[in-house]
Amino acid sequence: MRFLQTLLLSSFFCSAFAQTSLQPVEIHKDFEGASLGKIEAQGESEFRLHVEGQQNAFGRNRQTTWYYFRLDHVKQKPLTLCLTDFIGEYNGKPAAGSLATLSPYFSYDGEVWEQFQVFEWNDTLKEGTLRFTPEKDSVYIAHIPPYTHSKFLHLLSDLSHNPNLLPEVIGKSVQGRDLYQFTVTDNTEPDAEKKCVWLQARQHAWEAGSSWVMEGALRFITSDDPVAVELRKKVLFKFTPMVDPDGCANGKVRFNSHGYDVNRHWHEVDLRTHEVLKKYPEIWYTKKAIAAAQSSANPIDLMVNIHNTETAEYLDSNIDDEAANAPLIRLFKRLKAVSLFDPSRPPMFGGDPLGTANHLWLSHKVPVALMELRIGPSAKLQGRCPTTADRLKFGAELIRQMGEVVLEK
Repeated sequence: MRFLQTLLLSSFFCSAFAQTSLQPVEIHKDFEGASLGKIEAQGESEFRLHVEGQQNAFGRNRQTTWYYFRLDHVKQKPLTLCLTDFIGEYNGKPAAGSLATLSPYFSYDGEVWEQFQVFEWNDTLKEGTLRFTPEKDSVYIAHIPPYTHSKFLHLLSDLSHNPNLLPEVIGKSVQGRDLYQFTVTDNTEPDAEKKCVWLQARQHAWEAGSSWVMEGALRFITSDDPVAVELRKKVLFKFTPMVDPDGCANGKVRFNSHGYDVNRHWHEVDLRTHEVLKKYPEIWYTKKAIAAAQSSANPIDLMVNIHNTETAEYLDSNIDDEAANAPLIRLFKRLKAVSLFDPSRPPMFGGDPLGTANHLWLSHKVPVALMELRIGPSAKLQGRCPTTADRLKFGAELIRQMGEVVLEK
């Protein structure tokens, strides 16, 4: 009888495997944060996949730095995926998207991500090929590990009962999603003498690495770590954690739902103008919150605006005042010495802010800097690309150093 049961079970599993293997490969882009353009089948397990990209409101500056999709019915099937259509524009000039040359990431559950070891890049055709055999029936593939709007809301839920955190809705995105500002401090201590630092992330939806850094910063500064406890007594920590929630939810790249770059119109946003509010609500409401803080009893002592780029890593400001730049220089040196921050050049000051959030120095005297964090290999990581764990760790160190820098005499 036991032999018969074993035989029947073996027959069942073989039949199930045969049914699975006979099912055609399916490619999905109908889930949160996903993005993929035209799909061309060139065989049962060979596909040519076009990156969708995103253009601005004027049909220009096509950005191709985001793709995210899922394949089903692929267990033990040798796959060949050619990713193509990376050519676009940046600041009105042709760009082939050198970001595309970096190996994509894969995940079997949408949570734990690994980077492909081999990505065959053809620099003439500007396309890359993946050849692999999945170990499970479904696999997600993305340019870098995603951080969706839902994941942010989960983080908010996790932290919402923390007595040191005050979440506030400061406005709505184009599509009606809440825009948040978080304040973290020790409410048992008076605010009168407290310094104020501000951390901002995810103005560009594809730059998911900035959200992992933001989560690391928030989890540390709301924690029971003795350093965090002491910092909360002396500092108001403010955060705008996801400035473009629509793009993060919809798998977009750089522009809001009206087609405007969320880091290129800060100089145009007059807080008295309703028409501007309609075009760029994400910038308008965020700028309003920052302006209110700057005119309060605890003006901003240091602000960092986190972004991602390919292989460069730096801290830039448009501040033209030596005293106001001093905290940024100290922060740069501290991060270089004690964290994973691996700058590709010294910080730059002054110049044209190009309509970015760095314009806040010119409009409101906010001591703000742009921080670009590479998604490519780092010498401090022995030549590998940063993982989500690396991002979380850096976020904790970044907010700690920001707090300590403004407390220095």
